Amino acid sequence: MKPAFFIILLLLLMVPGCGETPSEFRPLPAALGDLRGVAMGFERLQPLDQGIYSAWLRLEKGDRVGIGTFNVNSNGQPVDGQGSVIDRFTASETLFSAISILIAIEPTGAIQDAPSEAVILQGPFIDGIATMAVPFPPGIGEATGSYRVFTPTDGPNTNEGSGVWAANANGEPTLALADINNLYMFEHFMVINGIPLTMGRFKTTDTRDLRNPWSGPLTDTAPAVPGEDFVANAPAGFTFPADLSGSRLLVTLEALYGDRVEPSQLIVLEGTLPAVVGGEIIQLTNQTANFPTGTAVIY
Repeated sequence: MKPAFFIILLLLLMVPGCGETPSEFRPLPAALGDLRGVAMGFERLQPLDQGIYSAWLRLEKGDRVGIGTFNVNSNGQPVDGQGSVIDRFTASETLFSAISILIAIEPTGAIQDAPSEAVILQGPFIDGIATMAVPFPPGIGEATGSYRVFTPTDGPNTNEGSGVWAANANGEPTLALADINNLYMFEHFMVINGIPLTMGRFKTTDTRDLRNPWSGPLTDTAPAVPGEDFVANAPAGFTFPADLSGSRLLVTLEALYGDRVEPSQLIVLEGTLPAVVGGEIIQLTNQTANFPTGTAVIY
């Protein structure tokens, strides 16, 4: 981030009186003048190949104010369509009463009168400074899980290295995920030779996911858990039954509205398959510590 951003941040940090404890929201003093500018910086927020980010502030009276769109560069700085760094976003009205900020992904690049449902960061303002985080479900940082390699949808002892299901040998669920909120669904992906293939979306770990695009005809014999066999309907560039050796298995958070082909940057669990023949247990590692964060400063 540029030095100017940190100078602004330092000045605003000096505003509170000594010994004050920040509350969820504390407005800026009017003596600072007619503040309409916002500076932002991010950590681990990924550049978008499709769509664009939008920034929105909520005011104390309830109004939502959009302050612009942007992408990000490799340094976490907001940039415009030409790649130039945006040092200041300017609101159409004073921001004394700004309560919070959110960052949304606009999948089509078109901006409406409100942010899309694909909210990726948000946070409250305290003395003009907001620390933004992913509004993920409580407990997601403790999520754990594993998948077993086998293919229940094409008959016993057939292509057993070409499928994964979140169940143990007794068919019991092996994912421990947080209760989902009203912003996201879980989705799992198999990344084969660098290309992600969805295995479907799901809300709970003890029911099947909403799709079985690559499974065989015997879907009724599959356990009642999320999973997929890669044995049928191969997309262009793939050969099924697939050899999953060396593939990456991802469980992500995806915006509830808007189904993208690519996995989001919100990877909850991740694992890599070894050389597989069937029966292997794939332990997944929690990746939520790598979720993006950000800081916004009113000035």
